[in-house]
Amino acid sequence: MKRKIVILELWGLGDLTFCTGFVRRALQAGHEVHLLGKPYAAALLGPSFPEVRFHTLDAPWTVFRGKYHFWKWNWKELGRVLGRLRQERFDAAVSVRRDPRDHLLMRLLGVRERYGFPKWGSDRLGLLNRPVPQTSPMQHRVEDWSELAKAVGLGNGELLPPTLSRFPTPRITALLEKAGGQPVLCVHTGARIAVRRWPEPYFQELLARIRQHCRFHIVLVPDPDGYGRGLAPLADQVADGLNLEELADLLGRSDLLLCNDSGPGHIAAALNRPVIALFGPTEPRWFRPWGAHQKVILRDYCPKRPCFDYCPFPEPYCLTRLHPDEVWPEVQKHLHDLVRECMIPSHSLNLP
Repeated sequence: MKRKIVILELWGLGDLTFCTGFVRRALQAGHEVHLLGKPYAAALLGPSFPEVRFHTLDAPWTVFRGKYHFWKWNWKELGRVLGRLRQERFDAAVSVRRDPRDHLLMRLLGVRERYGFPKWGSDRLGLLNRPVPQTSPMQHRVEDWSELAKAVGLGNGELLPPTLSRFPTPRITALLEKAGGQPVLCVHTGARIAVRRWPEPYFQELLARIRQHCRFHIVLVPDPDGYGRGLAPLADQVADGLNLEELADLLGRSDLLLCNDSGPGHIAAALNRPVIALFGPTEPRWFRPWGAHQKVILRDYCPKRPCFDYCPFPEPYCLTRLHPDEVWPEVQKHLHDLVRECMIPSHSLNLP
C-alpha cells in the first residue's frame, strides 16, 4: 500500500547523505516521500531524488551554541511550519536521531505512525508509537537507517548504503580540464565546527609530502571563512565560492578527497569516491564516511574523546597532537591500497 512518509533529517550535510539509502528504497517501493530539513537539503539531495518533496525547517535545537535559549527561538516560524505540514496528513514519520525533540515534532505534526529510536521515555510518553529497538548502541548511522527501513516495511534489514548521483556543472567541467588527465586530489580543509579542523600547518606539511611522492593535480577548496587558503601555493588550483551542486560535482569527479570529519567527506563517499578523513572529537563508529574505500585517521590522545565537538580544553588535543609524521605513513599505505583496488591509477604514485 502506498504511504505518505516524511523523513526528519534536521542536521548537517553528512547526516543527509546517510539517509539516502532509506530515501531510495522508499521511492522504489512506490511511496510518496517528503523530507524535512535545513534549506540546503533540497540543493544536495534534490538532483538525485527529484521525486522527493522538500520542506524547510532550520530547527533551533540544531545550532551548536545556545540551543536551549528558548526565548531566542523563532516560535512564529516554527508554528507556521507545523501548521503547513499538519495539512499534509502524513501516514508515517521517521527520525534516526535519539532525540525526544524530533519525536515531539513528529507528534505535533499529527503523523499516525511515528518511527524512531526511543530516548528518555519518548515511547512511553506517546511521542513515538512505533519505537524501534536498537541492535547496538555503537552501530553506524547507515545501520540505523537500515533498521528503520525494516521497521517501516522497506526490506529485511539489509544494509542500505548512501548513494548520490553525479551531475556535471559547467564551472567544474572547465576547472578539471586544466588537470590535463592527471588524477585529481581534492583537499577540503574546513569543517562546520572549528574543533574538527586539523591545523593548517599540518595540512601544509602533509601536502608537501604528497607533492614530493605523488603525481596528483591538487585542487584546494578552502572554507568560506578563509581557513586553508594558506595552502594555495601547494595546490594546482583553488576552487573558491563553490555552491553545493558544484562542490558535489568536484567531489564526484575527484580521484581522492583529503578532508576533516565534515560533510564533504560523506558526499564524496556517497558518490563512490575514496576519502581520507582526519577525525578528532567525534566517534567514527557512528559517523565515519561509509564504504570499503574510506580511511579514517584517528588517535585517542585526549581522555575526553569523543566529546562531540564540545571540547573542554583550550585546543582540540585529539587533532593538535596528531602530527603529520604519524599521518603520512597511513596516507602512504592507503594510497597503495587504492591502487591495488583500482580506485586510483598506479601512475599517480611515485612511492616505494
